[in-house]
Amino acid sequence: MSDSLIGLVGADYVLIAADTTTARSVLKMKLDDDKIMALDSHKLLGAVGPVGDRVHFTEYVQRNLKLYKFRNNLTLGTH
Repeated sequence: MSDSLIGLVGADYVLIAADTTTARSVLKMKLDDDKIMALDSHKLLGAVGPVGDRVHFTEYVQRNLKLYKFRNNLTLGTH
């Protein structure tokens, strides 16, 4: 089993989708795992990989964006 994440960009939209299965080897451990995290009101981060690494990395990014906004009173863009 492998993780799946896909993103599509159009003229007026962005579509992001990920599977919700957490598996190790041939065992499905969880069927409702959310692999897309809201960073703020206009940004999403999709991540796949080992559960611990994925969760810690996405939380790290989310919290650093909030810290930057708190310190500088400025929201970072995607560039």
